[in-house]
Amino acid sequence: MNSKRLLKIGDVAGLLGVTPQTLRNWTNRGYINTIIGKGGHRRFMVSEVERIMEPKQRDTQSKNCLLYRRVSTSVQKENLKHQIERLQVFAISNGFTIDSVYKENASGMNFKRRGLLKLLDYFQQHRVNTVIIEEKDMLARLGEDLLKEFLSSYGTELLIVNTADSDYSQEIIDDMIAIIINFSSRL
Repeated sequence: MNSKRLLKIGDVAGLLGVTPQTLRNWTNRGYINTIIGKGGHRRFMVSEVERIMEPKQRDTQSKNCLLYRRVSTSVQKENLKHQIERLQVFAISNGFTIDSVYKENASGMNFKRRGLLKLLDYFQQHRVNTVIIEEKDMLARLGEDLLKEFLSSYGTELLIVNTADSDYSQEIIDDMIAIIINFSSRL
């Protein structure tokens, strides 16, 4: 590639296996330099993109992912196998290569869960494009936005399969119920 050539944000996102928003975050944090044109569009020099590309990314541009599923009770544990199968079908049908599958039976309010910690450690050690979960509260009952931003800082996208539209007040109600359940289970 000609190192002086400029690339559009979508092209760079495709090369690096990240979203355009992740690239915007990286430029705002100074991880990658960009040129902003007259229309306000970001352009990236090929040499700058090559600088941040890992050697294995230059060789393969595969879409790899991790699958994660959590249940809270023993009763739900029966369905865990079927839920993982649904995630596998979704990943494969959308062109992902599954690197690893994480599943656990634990409360979403506990951030010290073995499966969650293993997942976070894995993607810090390996280049992972996407973490796929079935519902927004799978990684955590509260703090989903924090985990999403944390994953994004490593160039990893959080993909939620079931994104039911809910309004802000319903989300607050769900969060309050989760907090009450968490504290009442400690009594």
